[in-house]
Amino acid sequence: MSEPEPRCVHYQFVHVALRTLVFQEPRLATALWELDDPGPLLDDIALQVVRACRGRGEGGEIRAAHLSLHKLRLGGYPCVIIEMPPPIATTEAYMLAILGRPEGEVRPDTGDADDDQPGRRYFTLEYSSHRPSPHTVLGEWTAQGSHMNMGGGPEPTVEAFVAELARFVLD
Repeated sequence: MSEPEPRCVHYQFVHVALRTLVFQEPRLATALWELDDPGPLLDDIALQVVRACRGRGEGGEIRAAHLSLHKLRLGGYPCVIIEMPPPIATTEAYMLAILGRPEGEVRPDTGDADDDQPGRRYFTLEYSSHRPSPHTVLGEWTAQGSHMNMGGGPEPTVEAFVAELARFVLD
């Protein structure tokens, strides 16, 4: 039995659309953190992903109602965790984390304390069907578009993901 291909909407939402917006539109990460209901914002992003995937001849659906959003602090960092629908193929994500810059942190290049420039980090907890099967993989995307595989990840729960992120962010 061959391994399933990643679903377009699942992969594109996490690894392309949301990631790109987080780094190119700094207000997005702030809005996800500050809005009482970021559902309409996430639905707008999801709709664009669905349209793009359909344009490539691939189906699928994703909506804010399919996601679970958690807001927390990781040390001094504002952190938004988005749980995705269950993954079925390697590279699909169980969840992702968007970390902002700690409040009051001054940008060394300008001496500015605003949140208009990247200081964000974007992590994924991905499904892998490779041996030992199945397991999770922790990844991080950079603002330059590079994906770093950080090795085996924790169990796919928010609590375990946050604990693993703390090892990378707070050390």
